Amino acid sequence: MMKMNKIALATGAVILGISSLAQADFSGNVALTSDYVFRGISQNDNDMAIQGGFDYNHESGFYAGVWGSNVDDAFYNGSSLELDIYAGWSGDVGPVSVDAGALRYNYPGQTASPDVDTNEFHVGVSKDFEVLEAGITFNYSPDFFNLGSGKYYDLSLSAPVGPVTIAAHYGKTVIDENSATPTDQDYADYSLGLSTEYAGFGFDLTYTNTDGDGMCKGVTLCAV
Repeated sequence: MMKMNKIALATGAVILGISSLAQADFSGNVALTSDYVFRGISQNDNDMAIQGGFDYNHESGFYAGVWGSNVDDAFYNGSSLELDIYAGWSGDVGPVSVDAGALRYNYPGQTASPDVDTNEFHVGVSKDFEVLEAGITFNYSPDFFNLGSGKYYDLSLSAPVGPVTIAAHYGKTVIDENSATPTDQDYADYSLGLSTEYAGFGFDLTYTNTDGDGMCKGVTLCAV
């Protein structure tokens, strides 16, 4: 039986007012969470995280931004900060919404090798059925955290129920291992969460877990 030992509670608030400049919007956000979980794995040793970022959105659909969080320095070669930079395009294409872009995971101040900074590209398609929104996203990295080329398949469902949104997710990590990581690293993760807004704040309560395979086999940072 899997234990429910990965329940993350997050609260956030907008810290920058949205402003118009050449048909563009700028916004900022900050959040405090009981755990930073990325694809089923705790990034800060099951401890709290402070996170925030800035976003630029143009009416054409182009977007760009930066986002950061504290992470466990033992996990990222001495770096205690994750700083992501991303850009892409999103918009409606016929009956569906499309999102395509690129993201770079940066870990400043690494004091050991190998360098785990990572580039990743994605394309996603979603459809809003009014009572339910469904989406699928494919992510590709030519070298996923120095483990080898990586793929991540993300399936998501969300449904508004009164003032609350229920969201479910299933993801699969597939890595073509390099010579430094000859063992199978593939694993699956999933989550179920509730979110709402009140007085300008966002609140999120999410349960996450993994199947305990691949890189999550016997690893306490994975929620198994």
